[in-house]
Amino acid sequence: MVNTEGLLNRDDVLSRVHQFELEREEGKIFINVREPLGGSDRGTFIAVPTLITRDCTNTAYVGLGDTIERALEDCLKRIKGVSFRQVIPENTDT
Repeated sequence: MVNTEGLLNRDDVLSRVHQFELEREEGKIFINVREPLGGSDRGTFIAVPTLITRDCTNTAYVGLGDTIERALEDCLKRIKGVSFRQVIPENTDT
């Protein structure tokens, strides 16, 4: 990995994204786990349920952890038994 110091703006965060796919009878969603690599020190891996066109905006379903696996596990625990439509509502205007 390139040394990012000096290449990013002060508040920039550079992340590597690991993508997982969860399939159920109702369809499938992706879970993107963001691994901080450089920039503003966030220090936490974040697992966000997502569809191709939009991310989950409800932090109740976003997993956190100090590793990829722990963030993914936290996210899966949060969305277990919850419909995908509730995790990522179709209408996000409200």
